[in-house]
Amino acid sequence: MSRRAYVPNIASARGSAVPRRSERRASSFKTCDAGFHGATTPTASSHLSNAVAATIAVGTLSLCAGVTLAVLAIKASLALPIPT
Repeated sequence: MSRRAYVPNIASARGSAVPRRSERRASSFKTCDAGFHGATTPTASSHLSNAVAATIAVGTLSLCAGVTLAVLAIKASLALPIPT
């Protein structure tokens, strides 16, 4: 016994729901709302923005210090002689 998936027939609705390409292009250029057209509106306080920036800066510096220590530790361990 084989089971088949149900696929609706959309051939009759093909041209009714989607406009033609030329209509889409013409309407997209007429009502173009994309981009930065207006004045900016701050959504958070400047103190919050500064706190987030400071947190990112501290996190970046600590990550950099950790990577530097790891590289130095690897270099120091490679410089040691191998015990025989």
